[in-house]
Amino acid sequence: MTNKPSNRKNSPQKFNPNGLFEDMLHSYREGYEYEEATSSAKKEVWKAIQHHIQSTDESPHTELTRQSFTLYKLPIAKLFRYAAVFLVGILGWWALYGIFNEEKSVNLLAESSHQIKMVYLEDGSKVQLRPYSQLYRITSTANDQHFKLEGEAYFQVAKQNDGEFIVDAGEGQIRVLGTAFNVRSYANETQVFLEEGRITLEVLSSSDSISTLPNEYQKPGLLEPQSSATIQKGVITIKENDSNASHVDWMESSLYVTGNPFNSLINELSHHYNIAVKITQPPTENFANGSLVLGDLEQTLTNFSLLFNGEFVKKSNRKYEFVGID
Repeated sequence: MTNKPSNRKNSPQKFNPNGLFEDMLHSYREGYEYEEATSSAKKEVWKAIQHHIQSTDESPHTELTRQSFTLYKLPIAKLFRYAAVFLVGILGWWALYGIFNEEKSVNLLAESSHQIKMVYLEDGSKVQLRPYSQLYRITSTANDQHFKLEGEAYFQVAKQNDGEFIVDAGEGQIRVLGTAFNVRSYANETQVFLEEGRITLEVLSSSDSISTLPNEYQKPGLLEPQSSATIQKGVITIKENDSNASHVDWMESSLYVTGNPFNSLINELSHHYNIAVKITQPPTENFANGSLVLGDLEQTLTNFSLLFNGEFVKKSNRKYEFVGID
């Protein structure tokens, strides 16, 4: 029994450093084996346990904290780099968008009410707007003149020494080098009639295009002056040797009816007077010839009814229904 205290005193050196639980278990077993342990020996065991707790609490915890801090800093640095790249991309896109968007700003240049309106442009070109039509200017490069038409107009374009004269109308775009032409864009249809000169007509958002040249520049498959092209649902239809009477008649306040489809005539009336017409029973064929004077609205509708054997029934303000008479 005399050796027991010395063994107890040296017992902290025997403790397993791999874990607190093993140390406590070892201490418990050692204390249980020596039942007559003194209070001073018990204090030594308790100090050993406290020493292990302190070493475990300080060293590994400190190392873990450093690792956590290092790992925490790494994603933040990457995040800042990604944010910088993203910000540069956004600023670059915004700058380019601002440049191109500035080139495509649209401003109303002129509009007509119930009468034909003449518009004189700075380069000497002239535009006659059919009633209830609008002409917009689209800002472009310094040399080009770019316009947008809603309705119908007759253009007399002065010779363009630099740049192009461009008109957007419905589905089509006309590029002009000095010419006279009529363009209409309503009722889901765009129609261009070339009287003289040279233009290029193409479908917007498409590669289809037709060059219209004067006779001395003719090439196979290209339109000649006194011809028209119609764009509907992205398809171009060409009509050669067309009469200008059915395209520029409105400039003389008349409607040319000979050979024109009934629906097309109704569309012209609707646009010219800013009315809506519903066709209940159209005539089977158009046997009418000549022109109809576009004067007072009610008188014009009466004359049109007599010409096509029908009548216009007024449904509400500026809304009518055409009913054919058997």
